[in-house]
Amino acid sequence: MLRRVRFSEGVGSSWWRALNFVWSGRGLIDPRWLSDNIVRKIGDGRSTDFWADSWLEVGPLARAFGRFYDLAVNKHISVADMFEAGWALNGNGWKWRRRLFVWEEELVAQCVGVLANFVLQGDATDRWVWNLHPLQSYSVRSAYSYLTASDGSSMEDFASFLWVKSVPLKVNIFIWRLFLNRLPTKDNLLRRGVIEVHQELCSTNCGKAEDVVHLFIQCDVYSQVWHLVLNWLGLSTALHVSLGGHAEQFAGVGGNSKTSRNLFTIIWVLFVIWKDQNDRIFQMGNDSGVTLLERIKLQTYWWLKSHYVLFVFDYPFWRLNPLFCLQAIM
Repeated sequence: MLRRVRFSEGVGSSWWRALNFVWSGRGLIDPRWLSDNIVRKIGDGRSTDFWADSWLEVGPLARAFGRFYDLAVNKHISVADMFEAGWALNGNGWKWRRRLFVWEEELVAQCVGVLANFVLQGDATDRWVWNLHPLQSYSVRSAYSYLTASDGSSMEDFASFLWVKSVPLKVNIFIWRLFLNRLPTKDNLLRRGVIEVHQELCSTNCGKAEDVVHLFIQCDVYSQVWHLVLNWLGLSTALHVSLGGHAEQFAGVGGNSKTSRNLFTIIWVLFVIWKDQNDRIFQMGNDSGVTLLERIKLQTYWWLKSHYVLFVFDYPFWRLNPLFCLQAIM
């Protein structure tokens, strides 16, 4: 019996819809990246769908030869059953709902050519393999490497901010989405038709349209948070007005690496700004810059405390001497 997961747009729970979003590859330059790299390695052919599964270099035959799939009588036949029935040019495996036109028969010959010299292995079972790893087994690293290499946005400028071990997974994912401009900022929501034009203004009531650069860097309210953080760290510098320049600037201030002493604080600044934006929209929040600074201090402290044995300082000392505390563990 063939067992397959079928994805359907907008159907099921939020978890299922999110999974479908990943499968469909929406927002990526190569939307079929996942489906094209999870393929069937054929053994006896008993558990692989001849039309729907990706088991040939051309991908699923239902996609490569979509007209024939529409005309096929048995759309769920297995590779083994099709082979046994005969997939040669005049084989009994080809059963159509109507007589083919001459030009369609010529296309059948092309399809048969794709299948030529393919031999089943009766002593082996079919299995899924991952094309992006030498061992054909899935790894997050291989998927991440492929996505960042194939995406139109260069991630080199932001590499030191990505996948920092001492930062929670949800925050790492947030940072990755931020630098790929995949967050549901109001300009992105407007582009997708989720909100109307009159709803695009920044949630801080600064009067400007909200996009990722404005929200995290240029907004009158949140730009004050950056100045407060710089003052707390004992640093003084002019702020860049682009996301790339901003990231490069702060990575350089602390030493351009994943162990930068200021990196944890900068990541938490970004995350706290995003959380505050959501609070303003959904909970009518209106916290001041000073309140957000205290939240940044507290969240950074507890994550450093839980991940570094050498971080032995109490919270009052951390608030007054952040660079000294960071130097002790870096």
